[in-house]
Amino acid sequence: MRLKCPLLCSFSLFKLFEGLIDYYITISMGHIKKISKYFCIVLFFLNSCVSLPGINKTPGKKKINKKIIESEYSIKDVGVNVIKINTLTEIDIDYYNKKKVEEADYKVKKFSNIYNYNYEYILGPADSISINLTDTDDIDNTYLIDQDGMIDLPFIGKVKLDGLTLNQAQNILIEIVKDFYKNPDLQINIEEFNSSKVYIVGAVRNQKTIKLDQKPIRLIEAAIEANFNPSAQDKLFGTKGFLRRDNAVYKINLANAFSGTDEKENFYLKKDDVIFIDRNSDAIHVFGEVSKPGIYFPNIGYSLTELISTSGLNQITANAKKVYIIREKFDSFLEVDVFQLDIRNPINLIAGRKFMLQSKDIVFVPPTEIVKWNRTISLLLPQTDLFKSYNPIINNGLQTYEEP
Repeated sequence: MRLKCPLLCSFSLFKLFEGLIDYYITISMGHIKKISKYFCIVLFFLNSCVSLPGINKTPGKKKINKKIIESEYSIKDVGVNVIKINTLTEIDIDYYNKKKVEEADYKVKKFSNIYNYNYEYILGPADSISINLTDTDDIDNTYLIDQDGMIDLPFIGKVKLDGLTLNQAQNILIEIVKDFYKNPDLQINIEEFNSSKVYIVGAVRNQKTIKLDQKPIRLIEAAIEANFNPSAQDKLFGTKGFLRRDNAVYKINLANAFSGTDEKENFYLKKDDVIFIDRNSDAIHVFGEVSKPGIYFPNIGYSLTELISTSGLNQITANAKKVYIIREKFDSFLEVDVFQLDIRNPINLIAGRKFMLQSKDIVFVPPTEIVKWNRTISLLLPQTDLFKSYNPIINNGLQTYEEP
């Protein structure tokens, strides 16, 4: 056997070892590439879950604004604040009296063009005027203003007088007549007042078209002609409404004019004014153990004591400890104030006299507990089959019961 050279064997082993290293390096690089690829994929998904917009790892139902969807609420969700009037100080009562719902200002005193208006009759179609020219009777006659607002003068032609006051019409006619007559002295008078009207409509007892003439008419006079009664209590009629004048609309309240506290509220009416009175929506509702339940109106200025006196408290059945006034809090969501007055002690009626009611208040006088029981029994008594064991008492009182 021939032996190989030791050097050659060493070289061969070196090559073999080198080849093995290259192989493992190649394999390792492949693994590294695979690992890098997997690592990049994992990083991509992690980054996507964290930073991409519109992606929610655990999407859920969006929370709805319940204040918008009011149908989801029930009476159980209403917050109730019970306030005992007997314990309030005068400062507290004054606070609640002044704390009213912010509403539109039904006063015209802000508008000088309304209360400063000085009435003058304004000519229009269907009015009849007479003209008298001194020193000649050429155009002396009575003229009817036509539908175009004009009169037709002999030798002169048509002159427009629509929308003019009597003085304005006279000045215009004098200027026109000057071209035909020297130093004319012209007089003009209204013979028939037909064009100028005001209208009062809506929730009044007598809707009315009122003809205007040279005599001015104020708001109170127009309301009286429409049979408006400021002290009447009828839900079909109201006090608040609107004045439409010269393509503008103003809010008014007839009660303000009748109260006489501000003369500006009783303003002069103008041609083509339309007064619309809305139905009364500010009623106070009174029910429970009172003699006269129903609707009352706050424009009269009811205190709680006055309303109890007017509606007539039923002294036999009423629970005098708990007279309730229910008032919605419009400055908060689903919340009401419930004011309670205990009038078992008559001195507490003084606090009730200071406590003023407001529009849309609900006054409730509950029955006593024994009255509730009696009413329940009275409803069940006809169903005597339910009370066979009590038939002797029900039928005969305390007498001995005998089978029929």
